[in-house]
Amino acid sequence: MTEPIKTNTHTLHNKPKTTTINDYRFFIGAFDNDENTFHDILDKLLSSNDSDTLELRIGSTGGLITEAQQIINIIRNNFKGRNTAYIDSHASSAGAITFCACERRVIYENSRLMLHNYSGGHNGSHQKMKDRMKFDTKHIIGFIKSTLNVGNNSFLTKKEFKKMVQGKEFWFDADDMIKRGIATHIIINGKEISCEGLKGVPKRW
Repeated sequence: MTEPIKTNTHTLHNKPKTTTINDYRFFIGAFDNDENTFHDILDKLLSSNDSDTLELRIGSTGGLITEAQQIINIIRNNFKGRNTAYIDSHASSAGAITFCACERRVIYENSRLMLHNYSGGHNGSHQKMKDRMKFDTKHIIGFIKSTLNVGNNSFLTKKEFKKMVQGKEFWFDADDMIKRGIATHIIINGKEISCEGLKGVPKRW
C-alpha cells in the first residue's frame, strides 16, 4: 500500500488491493486549500484510470467553495459512476455541496448536513468589486443550484433555495436526508441499507 498523502485537513489513501484497480479513500476536513499538498492529492486523482474508484469520507464544517468545485469536477469527470460519499459526522456548507454532488451518498443514524449560501469578500475599486459580485452571484449560485438539482429531483425546493440565497440555513438530520433523497443509503448496526424503501417510514426505520 502506498503512503497516504496528507494536508492539515485532508488525507488521501489508496486502499489495500489485489488488482490493478486503485480504490482511493479521501478524508475531507476543512476546505482550506493547503495548496502544495492538496495539489498532490488532486494530481493523484486526476491520474486515475477508468476502473479506479473514489470514496469520500466527510467530516467538515466547510470552507472555500472553490476547493469544493475542484473536488466536484474530479468526481464528475474522473470518477463518474464510481464515486461514493459518506458523512462520517457532519457535512456543512462546502462539505454539504460536495456530498450532494456524489452519486452514492451514505449516512449514519447520527449524520447531519447543513446547506447555506456562500460567503466571501472582494478587494479593489468600487466598480471592480461590483462587477465581481455580480459575476459571482450568477456563477457560484448557479453552480450550487445545479449541484442540488433545484427544481428537478430536488434536495431543496425552488422556494427553499430562494430563502437559502437570501441567508437562511437549512439543517438536516438522517431522517430529513432520507425523506428528501439526499442520502441514498444509511448504515444501521453495521449494515448498509438502501434509503429508497425508507422514505415516509417513521423514525428508527
